Amino acid sequence: MKLLLHCCCGPCAVLVAERLRDEGREVVLWFFNPNIHPRDELERREAVMEEACEALDLPAIPAGPAMSTAEFLLHLARFGGRRCRACYELRLRMAAEEAARQGCDAISTTLLISPYQQLDAIAEIGRAVAEKAGVEFVFRDLRGEYPQSCERARELGLYRQNYCGCLFSALERAERRARRAMGKTLSRSRA
Repeated sequence: MKLLLHCCCGPCAVLVAERLRDEGREVVLWFFNPNIHPRDELERREAVMEEACEALDLPAIPAGPAMSTAEFLLHLARFGGRRCRACYELRLRMAAEEAARQGCDAISTTLLISPYQQLDAIAEIGRAVAEKAGVEFVFRDLRGEYPQSCERARELGLYRQNYCGCLFSALERAERRARRAMGKTLSRSRA
């Protein structure tokens, strides 16, 4: 079975691709993440994805189409406040369509290894878009292997990001950091 693996980043791709290959699948990697913000972060992740492909000795299909932040946000707006579901739908739909174009039998995604993602939503959306494109969605709950995935990425010297990549998660991360900094400042001023 030829499987297109939608890759959110190089570090997550490593272990997921190895597991799927161990199952006897012919795996090709495809990086598509119009959600990543800012642009230099996207470029860095694209470069790390290339490093992961080399480390795994796996072929890659050229990255998915570029999308401006405005286009991405307009796509999310159609889903109301369910931004993660909208993002999953976009990326998995595009992966299923690309898999069909490339003659692949199935798709899967590296999102399945992250304990920070909504696995039920990914499974539901993945199955629906795959069926529509005429391919299979291969679901594996790999969250328990996330620590090994991080360790494997470190062994390979791959850059690991500390947020999912979207503008919203970057803002949430900045807000958490600001709250922690404010808490430390307040603690010192009271002492």
